[in-house]
Amino acid sequence: MSSHKQSCLFRIFKLKFVSGTCFSLLMLILLLNIHLEVFQGENVTWTAANWWSFGKEAADTEKGKETGPKHKDSIGFNMTNILMLKYPELFTTIPHKTLPSYKNPCWIANVPENVLDLNPYRNKRYDNRIKNKPKLMGKHLWESLTKNRTGHFRLRCMPYFYIIGMPKCGTTDLYYRLTQHPDVVGGMVKEPHWWTRRRFHESFDLYLDLFDEAAVIIGNQKENSSHPTRNELDFHYVITGEGSVTTLWDNTRWRKEFWDTTNNEPPILVANILRAVQPHARFIVTLRDPAERLFSEYLYVKRDISKTIEGFHKAVMFSINGFNNCLKTRSVRACAYSPPAVIRRNVRVHLGLYEVFLRDWFSIFHRDQMLVLRLEDQSSNQRATMTKIFNFLNLGPIKDGINTEEIFGPGKKNRLPDNLRLGAMLQKTRSILQKFYFPYNRGLANLLNDTRFLWLEKKL
Repeated sequence: MSSHKQSCLFRIFKLKFVSGTCFSLLMLILLLNIHLEVFQGENVTWTAANWWSFGKEAADTEKGKETGPKHKDSIGFNMTNILMLKYPELFTTIPHKTLPSYKNPCWIANVPENVLDLNPYRNKRYDNRIKNKPKLMGKHLWESLTKNRTGHFRLRCMPYFYIIGMPKCGTTDLYYRLTQHPDVVGGMVKEPHWWTRRRFHESFDLYLDLFDEAAVIIGNQKENSSHPTRNELDFHYVITGEGSVTTLWDNTRWRKEFWDTTNNEPPILVANILRAVQPHARFIVTLRDPAERLFSEYLYVKRDISKTIEGFHKAVMFSINGFNNCLKTRSVRACAYSPPAVIRRNVRVHLGLYEVFLRDWFSIFHRDQMLVLRLEDQSSNQRATMTKIFNFLNLGPIKDGINTEEIFGPGKKNRLPDNLRLGAMLQKTRSILQKFYFPYNRGLANLLNDTRFLWLEKKL
């Protein structure tokens, strides 16, 4: 960075303390578009907007976990202040500290007197997949309430863990196996997609409703099922989670929420929002060979067309050409988060750029809060993979005879008969995709320090 730019940057940060106006600082930073090569010693070009993401202060307190500590980047910028102005409901609903006797992030919420005789779930529009389940829960609301001299209260909980991607990488199977553990209970929906999509038209309260059934179980069960001999019977060990596969990569609405940037890259990500309100969350990412992922998605998503392996090849060529054209005027990061329309009309090759998305998440959360897996390893050794996940979530071992087949048994093939008749993708298509993805797979392998993410295994 030139000395002139350094001098300008210093004056800009000084304005923060002089004026106290965060918005003025943000606008000035975005206008600078300064390029910095600072990511953990690697030659990766990042703009000033990416500095927003370098917040990593998260520490447990003696009497509970803070849900919204100061979220600052490495140069002292407080992003939480901006997010609090943008999303006040999140920060007013979630307390600063959750209950210390609960492993899962939970808190006690007051139930206003004027709704005690009503069903709090009525007149709300929920996902069609759960239909009237929340409304039926309202009939039993009184049973889960506690009361003292100041009013009535109920337990509310957020997910302890998130399975955040990727599509067609075995997340549904993984989520099912995980929720078979005696100390894990799922939400009403595996994929709420609230953080990436539904928050633009649904309240945060409606999202919390999806975990109210889990909250009742979490509140009632104090004994640690996987460690029954422990003496901490007043501690609530049960946890809940969700598995929205869009969380890792979907930031397509950032232009509508925040200022546009000269580099066409999103300045604030879903990860930043989660970091501000839930800095201790744990995230599981499962990936697969990006070429295989793309073909699987083509077979699954493109249901309204006559699918052929030749048609897949044609769609791949259109999408790769569209992405390469995007790279002529924009960065890889800009094209990955805001792909051209030709990709959205064909096949989503950009979702296989795992390195781009994970690099951002690693700059926002501690790496020990994220577990990155391969579907190929899970398929070949379910027990080893699930044991690794249980350890990551601090869950105890599974006793023999307790849902062991559902947790450790072989996976089921869910490819439709018509798709099976198509066979594998053409070898020329595979070669084109392998060439396209190789630089990004290499970057991913370097980022994770694991050559398995090169996906060099021979395909049958």
